[in-house]
Amino acid sequence: MKEFKPFRLDPVNHRLWRVSDEGEPAPVTMTAKAFDVLRYLVEHPGRLVSHEELLEALWSGVAVQPEVLKGHVLAIRNALNDDAQHPRYLETHRGRGYRFIADVMTAQKTDNRLSHTSAPLLIGRASPLKALRDALAQARNGQPKIVFVRGDAGIGKTALVETFCREVSSQHTTQSFGRCIEGFGGAEPFYPIIEVLSRLIKGANGNKVQDALVTVAPSWGNQLAGLLSREHQARLQRVAHISARSRMLGEFCELIEVLAEDEVFVLLLEDLHWADFSTLDLISAFARRKSSVKLLLLATYRSDECAVRGTALRQLVNELLLHKLCESVDLIGLSQQDIAEYVQSDDSEESRSFVQLLLHCSGGNPLFLGTILDHLQNIHMASVDQGRWKNDVPLSQISLEIPERINHVVETKISTLDDETQRALEAASAVGQIFNPVVPATAAGLSARRFEEICEALSRTRTFIHRCGTDTLAGGQVVRLYRFSHALLREVLLNRQGPLRLAQSHALIGKELEKSYPSELRAHAAFELVEQFSNAREWSKGLTYLKIALQTAKRRYAHQDALAILDKADAIAVHLSNGERELTQTVLLEDRASIYATNHDPRALQAFTHLVQMSEQLRYSEIQARAELGLAFTLSWRDATACIPHLENAARLSNAQTEPQLKARIRLSSAIWRIWIAGWDPNQAKICEENLIPLRNGSDRQITAWGLIEYSMVCLISSRYRECLETVDTNLEMLVGHAVDRPEFNIFRAIWMAHLGRPWAYTLLGEWGRALKEFDASEALFVGNANRYSICTLEMLRGFLYLIAGDYQAVKDICSKLGFYKDKTGHQPAALYTLVLANEIRHCTLLAGAAEIGLGNLDGGIDTLKQLERDMLEQPALTDWYWLFLLEWSLANALLQSGDIELARLHADRMIDRSDRTIEVTWRTLARELRCRIAIEEGDLEHALRLINDALHMADVMGAPIVDWRVHRTAAQLYRLQGDSAGASLHQQLFNEKSQRLLDSLPSDHRLRASFARLMA
Repeated sequence: MKEFKPFRLDPVNHRLWRVSDEGEPAPVTMTAKAFDVLRYLVEHPGRLVSHEELLEALWSGVAVQPEVLKGHVLAIRNALNDDAQHPRYLETHRGRGYRFIADVMTAQKTDNRLSHTSAPLLIGRASPLKALRDALAQARNGQPKIVFVRGDAGIGKTALVETFCREVSSQHTTQSFGRCIEGFGGAEPFYPIIEVLSRLIKGANGNKVQDALVTVAPSWGNQLAGLLSREHQARLQRVAHISARSRMLGEFCELIEVLAEDEVFVLLLEDLHWADFSTLDLISAFARRKSSVKLLLLATYRSDECAVRGTALRQLVNELLLHKLCESVDLIGLSQQDIAEYVQSDDSEESRSFVQLLLHCSGGNPLFLGTILDHLQNIHMASVDQGRWKNDVPLSQISLEIPERINHVVETKISTLDDETQRALEAASAVGQIFNPVVPATAAGLSARRFEEICEALSRTRTFIHRCGTDTLAGGQVVRLYRFSHALLREVLLNRQGPLRLAQSHALIGKELEKSYPSELRAHAAFELVEQFSNAREWSKGLTYLKIALQTAKRRYAHQDALAILDKADAIAVHLSNGERELTQTVLLEDRASIYATNHDPRALQAFTHLVQMSEQLRYSEIQARAELGLAFTLSWRDATACIPHLENAARLSNAQTEPQLKARIRLSSAIWRIWIAGWDPNQAKICEENLIPLRNGSDRQITAWGLIEYSMVCLISSRYRECLETVDTNLEMLVGHAVDRPEFNIFRAIWMAHLGRPWAYTLLGEWGRALKEFDASEALFVGNANRYSICTLEMLRGFLYLIAGDYQAVKDICSKLGFYKDKTGHQPAALYTLVLANEIRHCTLLAGAAEIGLGNLDGGIDTLKQLERDMLEQPALTDWYWLFLLEWSLANALLQSGDIELARLHADRMIDRSDRTIEVTWRTLARELRCRIAIEEGDLEHALRLINDALHMADVMGAPIVDWRVHRTAAQLYRLQGDSAGASLHQQLFNEKSQRLLDSLPSDHRLRASFARLMA
């Protein structure tokens, strides 16, 4: 709210008010566009705003003449009763623009306050409150703090943080809060964070928040586009962005730094025991970020709920505590002294005994204590006089089994209410822990106004519910939010309703929720709608909204959250009618199997096997073809040969497709994965090229994009590294943009291929600095998604780069991080860096053996690589054929160093033979350079010359940026031995140029510069 006396401008509800001397506001009528012009000027007071800036901000993309502003400025002056000659508000600068010259103040709104009621009596919490104050002081000094407030249900977590937030609200702080909600709401990615940002947008500094979202956090702005002003929506559309998981985590941290730039930002997340995985990942990412942002993040959660179902939360808190990245405030039950203070006990024996009884019955739980006292008062066994409680009957007559019978106590309390109030509370309990009066009113058989009157009467005495901020409905109507004083109260209210009545209430509430959210914002309410319609047994409708939630998780790349959503979807799908049920279950199973495959989760094998059987039985040939491809990919992790029949089945099933583009995509995928898994095959490469034509010529651009993303992997292993990058960059954005409306495309796998392909391609292109950046960005994405396999694969590809650049210790460190040396050191890798599958264990072993050789342990490295070669040849796994090149090269080099020329020649010849079966120039060139050095060692200079000339020709024609420097160095050595000083000088110069190019591609302070310089020397 902006104030310039005597006017008050409300940018949220688009209203201008004139405030009388008595403080009574009266609305001022003006057109919508004139209001927008006034709002923009008020939000930029004291600054000259040009005509061009106003037109760009308010008429973006529309051809409008500057003269149109004059009419709106005149309307503003008439509304403000301002004189153009002697302005008090709006000053005109002819030909340049306008300046708002009145003093503008920001009126403090209460949108983000946790509670509007007076402070509750806080007993026995002096120490926890001091801990929060100390944390705030540190945050104010630029030391961001994360504090977890935990304890059992009813222990007073909310009362503590409410008291604290109320206390600091006048101390130059920004506050906002978000809540995790029970049941279906717990799975929506970033659910409470979205609420936090929504409240900030609607708050007093909403314009600043919107500016920050567009400039530093467009991925989040995209998620909240429906809440942004028109000019901010227009600005957001001009910002190129993809809502990648890694971007969202990083952008949120940058957003916080902007919001907490001038004053401390207190961010409260409630009920974290119901949090989605993505929110936990965000907290983890922020905790590890080194910054001086003035942030205090408070998070409450039930320790009892966490113990039962919050494994991820428990692990997060324990890990952050271990590394001193957070603090914990553990609330325990009230002591006997605390309860004595609460009831204002005197020092008599009777009073002490009464306090002991209350402690025994309540267990020190503040909620139970208050409920017991109210109950005793209602049954005339206790009374209160000016805050002092005393028993009115002998203690021997008071017998309460609490907390075991707390439901009975609460039920007794409910029964004292009139029927209308009971109906209102029962309907509200079906909505959730927090509700507004509009949504449950119909279910209670009341008008929204009457429902609000009942809630106001209850909240004034804090009986059952209390006020909890405000919300704005789709039509701009502002409504009060109310919150149950404790979850147990809501549970009792739910349990006292019969299933038929409760189902009817949920149906009516679901319909009201649909009215409350416009279509563009309905995705944010998907879980609330799922819960209502599922409880109403309207299964199809509930499943529709659950699919929307699943699409949201896909857009945010939240794998664990997507799996949690699928669990809920499976539970709903069993209630569908025949026909609809089978198709839905098949589609859900394909989603689940695809996520498993992306994470290389062993459960993928069973999921795809079941999917093949189910789709074959139901005659869903297109789904069956995709299932066969997925099953082949899964089998290849341990046995490359076992997957071939399934790839052939997928190609055969393509014959059932009548659409040429779709048929081409299936055949193309089958051929691509056969090459990728089992090795280069000219026949399969020909099939790829033949099917690219109908794929590209088809009308469905998304099918084309999906096929080309897969084809980029063929480019990567056939020396077309630049084409691989261009193909990925061109097509991935299209797939991401249509992930919602095309669920049959496994967007997760496309992202996996892109984020592994990019750093790999830059490595082979010799753009090592860019490769390192891509490794960092990709690994951050997969860490956020807890994608173990992709993290390990990236680490090993990074190790390959270090190996080629000569940093053998760094390679060994990576292998140690992945647990290769755990038998010797006792090291146990972190869960996300634990090798599981055969192919990843083999590739790590290969790196470890090559690193040992580079560090001088020839015998140990040779033994490791020889045993590995036997394993890879006996039962090849995914991409073993490719990594055998590196194995033969490393082994032959080691044998050459050890003096075993004959065995070195054997492995070098094997490398030539294997690489010549492909069109991969890097390895073919490197194989000939190696064999040339062996021929030089044998004294066969004529053979050596033929080999080096072949290598030079390949490198010149096709390009081999990471190995051509080696070829020129060996050529210079050979020409010197032959007495050709001119040739030797030429190749020495080319060696210097090629190696310097690689060196220059690295950051100036990176450790690889030193190691590569040593390698060149």
